[in-house]
Amino acid sequence: MNLKDVSSHKLFSHIYVEEDALSYEMTSRVISSLPGSCVVPIRHYKDVFNRKHQDIPCQTRGGKKLILAVNRGSLIYKGASVCQDFGNSEFFYATPAMNCVFDCDYCFLKGMYDTANIVLFVNTDDYEREVKKRLEDGPLHLHISYDTDVFPLEKISGIVSFWTSLAQELDGLTIEIRTKSAPSVFTPSPKIIYAFTISPDEITERFEHRTASLDQRLRSVSLAIKSGCRVRLCFDPMIYVKGYKEIYSRMTDKVISSVDLQAVDDMSIGTFRISGDYIRDLRKNAPDSAAVQFPFVKKDNVMRYPDVLEKEMKEYIRSRLKDVFDEEKIYEY
Repeated sequence: MNLKDVSSHKLFSHIYVEEDALSYEMTSRVISSLPGSCVVPIRHYKDVFNRKHQDIPCQTRGGKKLILAVNRGSLIYKGASVCQDFGNSEFFYATPAMNCVFDCDYCFLKGMYDTANIVLFVNTDDYEREVKKRLEDGPLHLHISYDTDVFPLEKISGIVSFWTSLAQELDGLTIEIRTKSAPSVFTPSPKIIYAFTISPDEITERFEHRTASLDQRLRSVSLAIKSGCRVRLCFDPMIYVKGYKEIYSRMTDKVISSVDLQAVDDMSIGTFRISGDYIRDLRKNAPDSAAVQFPFVKKDNVMRYPDVLEKEMKEYIRSRLKDVFDEEKIYEY
């Protein structure tokens, strides 16, 4: 998704701006990039983001609003057990934004937040100071897009450029940028990992609304590889649907035929899973979606597919990949 797409989906007709955020460079850039938006000053982002009785489906249909704020709380978090760490013991993630431009039925954010609106934190200088402080204790592997997809916000904010520049500047910092979009501009560096969620067309069309198509993602993957970037392919989350083997088989065939897999750093395989604390609200906000209404089982407060089905799904995708890619570089979650 690009800036043109943002406009076509009626996103950001309103920009709510904290008074403390008005003086920041990113605030000026965002407002100037969206000249048709109504700018509304507010005291604190939670006055809009956390207000009661919001309707996520209605807000999504009518167009999400953007909130520019100063993050006064935690800036970097220890990765949760349901997240992919790829063997990194010091695995952390940052929160440059809250919520996402995209509208995936199964997104845990629909169970975590009571709004579809998006907060973008403009105080990048504070993030930089926090990263430098963390680096005093040793190398840092930092994910910047577990709570959002930052690429759709890049043209209006420069948030991706900020993080890629920081990674190049600071010794010991490696960042990972996960996306369901199809970016065309990359920064080749051993300290920057571009991780692409790879989903079949049938899953993208049914459940991953407004995201890039499989073909678009794979073209972006190939462009990143040709640019000399580190690339990670994430077959995660796999979503169970009737005939999933045929669907994922066609997808892997397309991946194998269109991507230089020997140039890929590693891969991940995982099925849908979500904290048991979020499932009720997620189902409320996606009442007609088969992706979230499945009769999941709870294990250690994580909702997931039954063990037999989960194992079958992951083994199937692994069997499709192991003959064309180093199996030791395929991680399961």
